[in-house]
Amino acid sequence: MEMETTALHARLMEDARRYDPAEHHRGLLAPFRDVILLWRVKFMSYEQIAATLNRHGLRVSPAAVGVFCRRHLTKAEILRERERLADEPKKRPAASVPAPFSATPAPGKRGPKLARDDY
Repeated sequence: MEMETTALHARLMEDARRYDPAEHHRGLLAPFRDVILLWRVKFMSYEQIAATLNRHGLRVSPAAVGVFCRRHLTKAEILRERERLADEPKKRPAASVPAPFSATPAPGKRGPKLARDDY
């Protein structure tokens, strides 16, 4: 039993010596604070943010993203950015503007269904 404890202690000590604090995930997110802020402003979840960062080669867990957001982004800042984005005029190309609604259906097509009140 004593030998198992000594071996376990040696393995744990080796892991502690090899631990690199630079690999701490939340510290890796600091350069991307503005990007993460924009994603949170657009209601992107921690899971979605982590998946996107992982696709781009930055290995991070959703929990690490959540801790980073709670420590570095205030709710007031997120709400302020949401309001700012809502106030900006939408820049859409002219081709994507839908055609105005026509009350008369095209020939051969049925018109819109109307709700009826049956009392």
